[in-house]
Amino acid sequence: MSLQRRALLIALAGPGLQAIGLVWEVLHLLVAHWDTPLTARHLMYDPAVLLIVVGFFVSLACTPVALEVARATEAEIVIPLYEPQPSEATQQRPASRFNRGRVSR
Repeated sequence: MSLQRRALLIALAGPGLQAIGLVWEVLHLLVAHWDTPLTARHLMYDPAVLLIVVGFFVSLACTPVALEVARATEAEIVIPLYEPQPSEATQQRPASRFNRGRVSR
């Protein structure tokens, strides 16, 4: 995956959540609130409104990360693989702390 695509996906995480919450709230208002008025409690505790607020905070957190990914080189993004040294692989494991020198049957 290219760096620009990664940065774009990271940057769109918050606005994506906000869009889902906005569509959810509009559908809810169209279906459920023809006769009943909106209250402050509805706006504070409705899951769609909370999703919009969470999307805003995700945007605040992800925007700097997306900018760093966009500025990074390919070598900076690669996750290094850990391979044990041959001397580490041949060493024997120490005795288990539950089996302190006792022979198992």
